[in-house]
Amino acid sequence: MDSYRVRVVAFSTLSILLAALVDAVFYLLGGLADALLAMLWGGLRMYAPTISVLAVAGRKIVRDSLRLGGKALILYLAAPLIAFSAVLLYHIIITPMGLLTLEPLQTMAPPGLTTEALLVLTIINGYISSITINTLFALGEEIGWRGYLQTELEAAGYSTLRSALLVGLIWGLWHATAILLLGQNYPENRPLGVILFIAFTAMLSYPLAAVRSFSSSVIPAASLHGAINAIWGLTILTTRAPRELGGLGLLGIATWLIISSATYSAFRLQKRPTSYAVPA
Repeated sequence: MDSYRVRVVAFSTLSILLAALVDAVFYLLGGLADALLAMLWGGLRMYAPTISVLAVAGRKIVRDSLRLGGKALILYLAAPLIAFSAVLLYHIIITPMGLLTLEPLQTMAPPGLTTEALLVLTIINGYISSITINTLFALGEEIGWRGYLQTELEAAGYSTLRSALLVGLIWGLWHATAILLLGQNYPENRPLGVILFIAFTAMLSYPLAAVRSFSSSVIPAASLHGAINAIWGLTILTTRAPRELGGLGLLGIATWLIISSATYSAFRLQKRPTSYAVPA
């Protein structure tokens, strides 16, 4: 087996096993009903890929992943807009299907606050969270997925797109024990949830890979990842359909396929060399 394959298998296996260990411990503790326990679980689990990078490849990969030059800083602030665009596209898709509902938001709105105002506040808070606490949490994953695994596959000759799909599949599989043991994202249909979430992460992996590649840093990928965690739950609240069909199911997967296709086209256009006319 080629050396890069050994490293990829070792990293992926260790990441999955460490995450499964965390899931098993919290399953034995009674699950994630307590908010503080859920936050602790998330923090421990999301840094399993970073620990795996340190074990397989050492500290240099981690340091190199955390560059923050001018381009990376701009993308760190701008990348969350991809997630917000995906949420907008999702609602554009479901509205003519008769699946849009604002009733959950209306019941959540405190007295004196309109549904529209609550929605605006949710978006603002989502953006602030995405570039602060959610970035800090997401870095634990992104150092592993985009900082190490994506670059390892690209260095072995895989294209950015193919690498992103492979990373997305492994990333989704990494969530399997959280779904099966703890009901993460899919409390009712857990085996189906594993399959759907693997497809979901495969579809949203390319934009994360693209911003990492364009900025040479995982920090913009972490802010985009943080934005997805902050705002994508809105699709569950506003959909008159089970999550297995809605934001975490077929419609969510289709939405991210469109976003990924648009990102792929934009990324290829940006990388295309400029041609200059040569005087005859």
